Amino acid sequence: MKNENKPVTVEEIQVLRNEILLMYESLAKDVISHAPLVKKVVDIFVDKGLEQKWLEKLLAPLVGSSFEEDEVMLVAYLLEELDSLLTVKEEAKKLEKSVHIIVGGTGIGKTSLVGKLGARYTYLLDKGYKVAFFNFDHHKVGAIEQLEHYADAMDIPIISLEDFVDKEYDIILIDTAGSTGDDLLELDALIEIIKESTSYKIELSLVLSATSKVKDLKRIYTVFEALEINSLIFTKLDETYDLSDMINFLIENEKPLSYLSIGQKIPEDLIVATKEYLLNQFMNEENNE
Repeated sequence: MKNENKPVTVEEIQVLRNEILLMYESLAKDVISHAPLVKKVVDIFVDKGLEQKWLEKLLAPLVGSSFEEDEVMLVAYLLEELDSLLTVKEEAKKLEKSVHIIVGGTGIGKTSLVGKLGARYTYLLDKGYKVAFFNFDHHKVGAIEQLEHYADAMDIPIISLEDFVDKEYDIILIDTAGSTGDDLLELDALIEIIKESTSYKIELSLVLSATSKVKDLKRIYTVFEALEINSLIFTKLDETYDLSDMINFLIENEKPLSYLSIGQKIPEDLIVATKEYLLNQFMNEENNE
């Protein structure tokens, strides 16, 4: 006799959920095929690089509603949904005493970003903060020279680890080596020293390039995920017209986006991230102005 009280396993629930999702995806595609204007809007956003299945699932419930024959409303609805899925971190009006660690892969402009952040915190906010640089990049040729150039130009000191304790700074910006994951133990050890020896709050930002593909963005994120990332910063927005991979990554990722580097000029080409800016650049496909 079949045991009707046999408990359902997690695996069985997952299989059932996947089957339901596949059925819904197929149904959504079929529904939209009979609504020409809805399909047109889906195609517009697919051409911009968003995933077709996601768009179809989102718009299928609108077929048969008053939105179905209003292209402006359909586009506005999608943009509103995108807005709700993006997460940004507002810059505090008063910054906490903190050590801000900048991590990421190679060749994405981390040292330039450190310079931009240093200039911003020292000169551009309502209050001028006492900022210091700390170099933790022992691998890149010329890394310390580039940081020294910024330090001299901005009158911001480059300090040693002992200075974390002996001297009072509002914000210490740490420039790290580009990593693929095999040298994070040293950085983890540095973080533990800071936690145990100082009262600084630790802020860790993962820097990513707007020119990278979604798969590469996910891979880099996975490498650094164990370090407890607080925010994301994207660079090189001036080097691409296509932000679709960046947008797709941000839709799937819960970490907030704090800053965007939109050019080479220091510090004016570093801006606080906003949803409005991202969506305007995405729709206009002109993010280097």
